[in-house]
Amino acid sequence: MTERSPAIPLPRSAESVDALVTEHLPLCSFAVNAVASRISLPAHVSREDLLSCAKVALVEVARRFDPTAGATFATYALPRLQGAVLDELRSGDWASRSVRAAARRTDAASDALTISLGRPPTREELAESLGMRQGELDALQVDVHRAVMVSIDAESGSEGGGGLDLPDPGESPERAVLRVERGRYLQQAITELPDRLDEVIERNFFGGESLTEIAEVLGVTLSRVSQMRARALTLLHAAMSEVWEGQAVPADGGVRARNQQRSYVDRVAGRNAPPAAAPPPPVPHPRGAQLASRYAAVARPTRVQREVPA
Repeated sequence: MTERSPAIPLPRSAESVDALVTEHLPLCSFAVNAVASRISLPAHVSREDLLSCAKVALVEVARRFDPTAGATFATYALPRLQGAVLDELRSGDWASRSVRAAARRTDAASDALTISLGRPPTREELAESLGMRQGELDALQVDVHRAVMVSIDAESGSEGGGGLDLPDPGESPERAVLRVERGRYLQQAITELPDRLDEVIERNFFGGESLTEIAEVLGVTLSRVSQMRARALTLLHAAMSEVWEGQAVPADGGVRARNQQRSYVDRVAGRNAPPAAAPPPPVPHPRGAQLASRYAAVARPTRVQREVPA
């Protein structure tokens, strides 16, 4: 008796995928709220960005869903949407998982010592409780603080309500010139983006619009806008690396993608090329002044008075 191989699900049509996505859009908000209830979202993380990420994942989940497996679409999709949201959070976290785990252990030990001692523990007491040297504890706290990010759009000052006041370290004239010049290069690189990719970048990063809103304005699907955003960032990275830093970035993808990147980088590089240097002035001849004065004396015309006929 031969064993039956598992049936391979047939690819779903675009109409059925769209119907599943439209019907189960509320699952995206539910997944974001479920993740936010389990962990404390960083201040710089936007719920709209997480919601857009969940919607992109919902499209992919709808394509892979096999109704013959016996599970409903909501049961199949929800854990995968939560996983996509968690992956998005981890991708934007500068600290590794080991650093975050060590930070949680440190916080738990600090809370336990505070309860038992009736006061906040000293650094020596906390290090002894964790079984590590004080230098290791200091290095861990530096790693955790280095990963703290602050939104540049957050209001600052006491009137802003919860914003952070960042100290101004000062900026040298050289760094200020480089910053302005780099901003000019980046703006021109965005302008040169092809196929409406510049509009996606402008709306998402400078207009504060979510991917869902951009998809509605452009009249395309959410997954298409996500692809356009990723492609635009790839092209910008290649252009800025080659034009600003002098390091060429190899192009990925097929022949069309490679040709598009090469053509785009060439346009940006040509537009930002420095003007051609003026030719150096000719070296004067040692007797140039004397020869010039003699030539002027010989070539000076004499004035002849002539009568003008009536």
